[in-house]
Amino acid sequence: MELNDLKDSLKTLKYGEIAVVAMIDRGAYAEAEDAIVDDAADGVTGGSKMDTSIFKTLAADIKNEEEDLTVVRRSDIDIAMTQDDFDWFINQMSAKKHIVFLECLYLGTTEIKGFLNSLKSKKLLDNSKLVLLDLPQLEYMMLKDSLAGQFNL
Repeated sequence: MELNDLKDSLKTLKYGEIAVVAMIDRGAYAEAEDAIVDDAADGVTGGSKMDTSIFKTLAADIKNEEEDLTVVRRSDIDIAMTQDDFDWFINQMSAKKHIVFLECLYLGTTEIKGFLNSLKSKKLLDNSKLVLLDLPQLEYMMLKDSLAGQFNL
């Protein structure tokens, strides 16, 4: 999926919906990997100091004043996220509406399910546009089966 396709998809995505961008569909948004920057000053919350400029670009084009942007990822790719991590990200979501990018490449099924369930239990899912980025096909199939009836993937 190219950057413009991702922008168009986000514009049509409704609150409460979950979009899935498969790992094989990575496009221009994936080019900014591995750069180290400080995101906090720009108002984008994320679990690490990796470059989120592509998400800032997307957000500038599509988000309105009632929305915030949160990029959820592991702070260390070798350490699984816990409920405390999910809570930290959720506590950063202070606007009325939310755009959430969940970087799934290094996340396990349990972490993805945990974050989705945390959003749902805090009643934030209905006010969020959620995008599962770089979701491997195997993870997608396992999530779709285990979350059937709870979430529409």
